[in-house]
Amino acid sequence: MSSIEGKKARKYDKKVNFRSKSKVFNKFILDNIKKNKPVKVCDLGCGPGNLIEILKNKVEEIYGVDVSKEMIKICREKFSKDKSVKIKRTSATKTGLKSNYFDYAVIRMSLHHIKDKRAVMDEAHRILKPKGRFIVIDKYYTGWLKFHLMVLFELIFKRKQWEYVVSKKESDEVLSRGFKTIKKKIISKDWFTKHVYMQVLEKI
Repeated sequence: MSSIEGKKARKYDKKVNFRSKSKVFNKFILDNIKKNKPVKVCDLGCGPGNLIEILKNKVEEIYGVDVSKEMIKICREKFSKDKSVKIKRTSATKTGLKSNYFDYAVIRMSLHHIKDKRAVMDEAHRILKPKGRFIVIDKYYTGWLKFHLMVLFELIFKRKQWEYVVSKKESDEVLSRGFKTIKKKIISKDWFTKHVYMQVLEKI
C-alpha cells in the first residue's frame, strides 16, 4: 500500500477540500449515513481527516485509520480535543479494530492505492455489524490499451507506480466479496477511460 508522507501530505491537506469532486463525494457519504444517530463510523484511509471533519458532530463515534505517519499526525493535531474522534495508524487491510463494531465503514479514493483489495473487503466485513454498510468511492479502468500506455509512460519517465487500478470486471468481483450493492453511481470518465464510481454496499 502506498502512502503520502512529509510535505506532500501537508500540501494534500490544504487542497483536498477545494477539489470539485470532494464536494460530490462528501454529499454522497452524508446522504447515505444516518446522521445525528448513535452510529459508529470507520474511515479507512482517512488521510488528513476531511471526512472526519464533516462527520465528527453528526455521529456517535468516528474512527480514522491511515498507513501514513504524516496523515495521522495531521489528524491528531486537528482532532485531539474531539472525544468522538479516534485515530490510529494502521493498514486498511488489517486494522486491529473490534469485530462487528461499526455501523458504517468508508473508503474514499484510497482503494486504488492498495494492491490487496480483497483483504480490504474482508477487513471491512469483519469490523462491520451485521447488515452494516460499506461506502466505497474509487475508480476502475475500462480500456486495456490506454491503461498500459500509462504504465509504460511511468516506466519511461521513471515515475513510481503508486496506483493499482483494476478493470470493471475485477472491481465488481472484489466489491461483491461478502457484500451486496444497495446503490451505485458513476460520476465521471476521464481521457484514460477510468470511471469514478460511488457505491453503497451492505454486509451479508
